[in-house]
Amino acid sequence: MAWGRYWGWDPKETASLVTWLIYGAYLHARVVRGWRGRRAAILLVVGFAATLFTFFGVNLLLPGLHSYSGL
Repeated sequence: MAWGRYWGWDPKETASLVTWLIYGAYLHARVVRGWRGRRAAILLVVGFAATLFTFFGVNLLLPGLHSYSGL
């Protein structure tokens, strides 16, 4: 709420939302669908890649309110 709005579609906010949704899908797949083994592991790898992109990719490559690269 620092900029007068709750959601502004900033790249960091959006990438963070996507990361949360991936991990939520993983939890849902484990509990409801009973996913185990390879399928669950692939979803976790996708979630970890999204986490890395949120931290490194958005901070260093994309402009926005939450980018700290100074480029």
